[in-house]
Amino acid sequence: MLFAFVLFLYLFTDRNFFEGFWIYSKMLFWILGINVLYVYGYLNVFTLIDFIDVIKKVVLVAFVFTIMFFITGYIKTDYNVASYLVLFMYPLVLLSTEGYKRNKFFVVLSALAILITLKRGAMIAFALGNLVYYLGNLKNDFSFKKLATGLIIFLALGFTGLYIIENQKDTTEERFSEEQFDPDNEKAGSGRVGMYTRLYEAWYYSDRHFIGFGNQEDSHRHIGRRTHAHSDIFGFLYNHGIIGIALILIFYIKVIKFYFSFRKYDKKNSSIILSLFVILVLVNFYSGMFKTQDAIYFFALLPYLQLRRDAIKQSTYIDESA
Repeated sequence: MLFAFVLFLYLFTDRNFFEGFWIYSKMLFWILGINVLYVYGYLNVFTLIDFIDVIKKVVLVAFVFTIMFFITGYIKTDYNVASYLVLFMYPLVLLSTEGYKRNKFFVVLSALAILITLKRGAMIAFALGNLVYYLGNLKNDFSFKKLATGLIIFLALGFTGLYIIENQKDTTEERFSEEQFDPDNEKAGSGRVGMYTRLYEAWYYSDRHFIGFGNQEDSHRHIGRRTHAHSDIFGFLYNHGIIGIALILIFYIKVIKFYFSFRKYDKKNSSIILSLFVILVLVNFYSGMFKTQDAIYFFALLPYLQLRRDAIKQSTYIDESA
């Protein structure tokens, strides 16, 4: 709510208040939405099982449309399709697998929906999010069966990814060239490195370190065209200054504190929070999440885990009292 309040005040620095409010309303949707999901979950009106059923249906629809775009050739111009939408839903998909024991079908669908688009950012976050979850889960509850299952899944996804990349050579040669991952190359990441550098330098050499340049000012830098920062980190730094970065850091600290709090009561599932955190940081850095309504799928994991933690805590308290 602090996050929402501070950014609401920044709307008065926007060149067009109503346009700024439209973008802000998307963020307000997921901020209020996760609170509503908590209340609904607490009242058993809309439980975690209900939400996971929704997630499964959306993953299926996203996969079907990704295949359609691929077959028709539209994926070359609309290659984003639903890659980030599926990525945002993936922490809940992971939770539903209970350590890759169940719902493997939806893990595969999610992987394919992301890999087929060849969206680099989504692919990196998906891979590292899975790796962190797998290693954390293995550490918390080790078994040779779990080790073997995880290796099989990662090898299968790895070979599938290589096959998809090989069969889209005309697209991958440029997008996955060595230069595209060189931090010293301004054109790397489809020009993101150069854009991030210019945003940082403009902020650094200004006199607006603390409050930034104003809401959405990152998109007004070029006369005649609007290009957003494509990064929550650099966008918040440029638009909101140190205040914006502080908001993001507070958010990160809250997630980390929740991880340690949750781990006390449910060590087995705690690695899912680390997976979410890794995806969050990566997407914040090179893409953007906060100003999209789809983020509700991503952050919905937190209220349901909070409900689980509170239920275990209450059960433990009752047992100790007895």
